[in-house]
Amino acid sequence: MFTKLGVWVVLAGTLAGSVGVAKADDIAELRKMMEQQYEQMRQMQTKLIELEAAQKQQGTAVQQLQDSGITMTMPQTLAWLEKVKFYGDFRYRYEYRDRDWKSGSSDRHRIRARVGLQYDINDEFMFDFRIATAEFFDDDDGDSVGGDYVSGNKTLGDYWASDNGWIDRAYVAYTPNWTNGVTALFGKMGNPFYKVGKNQLIWDGDLNPEGIALQYKRGNLFVNSMFGMVQENGSDSDKEMLGIQAGLVHAFENGNKLTYGAGYYDYLNVKGEEAIVDDAFAGNTSTIDDRYAYDYNLVEIFGEYTTKVRNMPVSVYGNYVMNTASGVEEDTGWLVGSKLGKAKDPGAWEFNYNYRDIEADAVFGAFTDSDFADGGTNARGHVFGVGYALAKNTNIAATYFVNDNLSEEQDGYERLQLDLKVKF
Repeated sequence: MFTKLGVWVVLAGTLAGSVGVAKADDIAELRKMMEQQYEQMRQMQTKLIELEAAQKQQGTAVQQLQDSGITMTMPQTLAWLEKVKFYGDFRYRYEYRDRDWKSGSSDRHRIRARVGLQYDINDEFMFDFRIATAEFFDDDDGDSVGGDYVSGNKTLGDYWASDNGWIDRAYVAYTPNWTNGVTALFGKMGNPFYKVGKNQLIWDGDLNPEGIALQYKRGNLFVNSMFGMVQENGSDSDKEMLGIQAGLVHAFENGNKLTYGAGYYDYLNVKGEEAIVDDAFAGNTSTIDDRYAYDYNLVEIFGEYTTKVRNMPVSVYGNYVMNTASGVEEDTGWLVGSKLGKAKDPGAWEFNYNYRDIEADAVFGAFTDSDFADGGTNARGHVFGVGYALAKNTNIAATYFVNDNLSEEQDGYERLQLDLKVKF
């Protein structure tokens, strides 16, 4: 930048060279022009200094926002978008099944797509809504009433027809400010009960119960409870479920963790009623006139221990359940499993294994794992799994079932699932 001194030096040199050939009035006019040019340059210099200062201030402010994790404020008309979180996942699956009680093996290609949003209504209430694919579900009269409640899969091959999407979740969560650790859920929600190793001995992973749930978590204690509406029967008695579960989490100084607890689930108005799925009792014992033979009052105990081996997460877990309703003979189920690694970061692997034995009336068959031994109870066997993270939020996985379906005179059952999964 030119300084005042430099400008006057230029002016003085110019005037000195022109004094012998210019007239006095010409020199005065030239001096005036030079002064005007100097003033313009001085103003330009001032503006440049102000601009540099403004840019530096803006850069500092942006850096502070980035460091604190705060985003730029939206216009008032779009401010509600800051309270919305979109999420979802997609899975493409190839599946092969070999069932000894059916002639020949079979394979199929399936998809599962789920898209949802969460909206923070205020600092106490949150709304969650999700839609998902699913096959049609028929009630005991053969009428289509919605999507399959224990599977979001849609089998491909219906002449490229448009597939169905159902309301998979729709609930409000209330976390009051006047107390700590309490959350109440109202509507159709994700399963509120804790499952060690995400096992499916009692509950299928795609099941989304309906009703009112209350959860409490404080320190190392957690309690989950629910009043669930299973089936509305109009003027007749409704099928309902009352459940409560409590557990403790003990963290050791070396980073290891032990989680253990117990639960009780009481299904009301089930004995003597028709099956909820077109006379399919999913392994549960039925009477001659196709009615549930027993009630289902389930007691469970569970435990899981997690540690690290060479910086790789490792867990072992177990789940035991007994139906305490009167008269039940085939009343127990149990599962043990382990997981090594976690396919989260690109290039990471994970390995899963579990073995289970679930007697005919140990659990309510309609809601247990829909893949194990072709779904339902009265089965036992192994499940092997491996997963690999291709990229961020992108995994491939393989799961292999080797089971015995005791309902089919201990006939063997094999199932292979190859998955490509993405989530966002």
